[in-house]
Amino acid sequence: MVLFPSINKLANPNTVGGLPGGRRRRLFIPPSTQYPLFLYGLGEDQRSFLSMIESGSAIGVEHEISDAASVSTSRSLPSTLSSVHTGEDQESFHSWLVEEHQRRYMAVEESEEALSARRTESRSTHRSSFSSIISYNQLEDFINLKTNYYIEGKMILRYAIPLIITFVLEHFFSIVCLLVVGHLGKNELAAVSLATMSSTITFAIFEGIATALDTLCPQAYGSGNYELVNIFVQRCTVFSWMVYIPCGILWWYSHHVLQYVISSKEVLELTTLFLRVLILGAPAYIMFENGKRFLQAQGIFEAGTGILFVSAPVNICLSYFLVWNQTYGIGYVGAPIAAVVNFWLMCTLMVLYVKYIDGGKCWFGIASFSEIFQQWNELSQLAIPGIVMLESEYLAYEIMTLFASYFGTTELAAQSAVSSIASLTYMVPFAVSIAASTRIANFIGGQNIEGARTATKMALVIALFVATLNCLALFTFKKQIAQLFSQDEGVIALVVQLFNPLVSIIQIFDGTASVASGILRAQGSQKIGGVINFVAYYAFALPLALVLSKIGGLKLIGLWLGIGSGMILIGLSETLVIIFSDWEDIVLKAGLRMEQDIEDEEEASI
Repeated sequence: MVLFPSINKLANPNTVGGLPGGRRRRLFIPPSTQYPLFLYGLGEDQRSFLSMIESGSAIGVEHEISDAASVSTSRSLPSTLSSVHTGEDQESFHSWLVEEHQRRYMAVEESEEALSARRTESRSTHRSSFSSIISYNQLEDFINLKTNYYIEGKMILRYAIPLIITFVLEHFFSIVCLLVVGHLGKNELAAVSLATMSSTITFAIFEGIATALDTLCPQAYGSGNYELVNIFVQRCTVFSWMVYIPCGILWWYSHHVLQYVISSKEVLELTTLFLRVLILGAPAYIMFENGKRFLQAQGIFEAGTGILFVSAPVNICLSYFLVWNQTYGIGYVGAPIAAVVNFWLMCTLMVLYVKYIDGGKCWFGIASFSEIFQQWNELSQLAIPGIVMLESEYLAYEIMTLFASYFGTTELAAQSAVSSIASLTYMVPFAVSIAASTRIANFIGGQNIEGARTATKMALVIALFVATLNCLALFTFKKQIAQLFSQDEGVIALVVQLFNPLVSIIQIFDGTASVASGILRAQGSQKIGGVINFVAYYAFALPLALVLSKIGGLKLIGLWLGIGSGMILIGLSETLVIIFSDWEDIVLKAGLRMEQDIEDEEEASI
């Protein structure tokens, strides 16, 4: 399983006496199977798991060795659910998955007891200081967990609150760059704005890839396959690094592309300089994003908040020091250097958190090359739609800002203010979507259909609740919000007009769509969400926005009517897909995916 066994023995906390204490794969056969699910051999010699057990006593001792060889050399899972021919077959397969997952939980509990006996003395003092945090993250048996709407509402909100703080703090980093650099001059402000926009669009690619982990890691954790959580995160990280190579090259030579957008030579050079420096920090950013998913799958959501509470002040102080200090300051280039240092600090703190605080039960050391580089097709099938889902919305907002620039300075200022606030309030339902996605995927991985349904219904209710709060907040404080961005009466009046009530109402549908997208990620249905988002934004919303704003003469009102119509379409479409979901099919596909990964992992370790 490991790349360097001697190193991994030291790096892997889930070992007891030098032997892994995690999952131990044994061949289990569903005793309730009435139809053959997995067949071996051809013709008259064709056998199933069931036939081998039923005929075991009649075959005799002389056939036991040959049957064992047949199983060990020919075992395979069905490639798709279509190979499980009847409803009874699917029910039997589901029962077998539940039995297999229950066995893993028992194995993990036994290993946890052995590990705790060895670690209690050395870690009791350290653990006590974090007992209130970790008490929420103890092992949950998602297979047998009985839940209700109250429990799921409480858990989703408990997960979401630290995520809201995390996302707001992450959103704050780009603002720090603008504030620190903006006072150097208008060229520097324009350059850092363009560089931040370019990096945000690029980072959305890796956030989209990381959404594959919103499906894979919680499902693996819910099924008791803790080692697969470890492998999925490493596989996704290396996959993202490979994708980042052409992005890094594009950043280095970005002046060849941006010269068609930027007319000022100085602004072009400053923008390219910012992106070239930022190349060094992107790998750490990728590790941090994937590390968050690694912990979130285990129900640990406060880690990112704690890390950002440490790194955010460091980023502010370092940015100001490197840009403005009269002795050691280096001016404009100090801002991207501070950002790079901040990304690596966040990544380092994430590793230290897993090492010394919580989340180590899913760390099994560095995986082998064969484990990391296999199943990339499955990963890309989840990652590419995730990229489409995120980039569709990111780019739509940028295109709206570009459209607004043609209407005049007042319209551009108002659009910038409204889109900034809309992006900020979006963090609330987006946090709920991540929390709900994790919780629902845990139940799906545990083959707990009722738990998944209950969590889904509660997530949609919470989505409507928080989206309505956003709507009321923007509508109630529209004038105060406008005055934060400008003292110009024309800008203030236009911002108030947009919030009264168009953009405020749009928040309801935007929030609902965000949580619905998270539920689709939990189901592994990113393809559906990606198609809906892309079609809604680029085949409907943006063309309608262009027609209403320019041909209809509605300007910004037309832009938001168009984009709002797209959000309504997304919210309603994805909600309908969720309501009519085939949960039996979803959990069986998830179980098949997990078992196939285990089989591939075992073949790679042989």
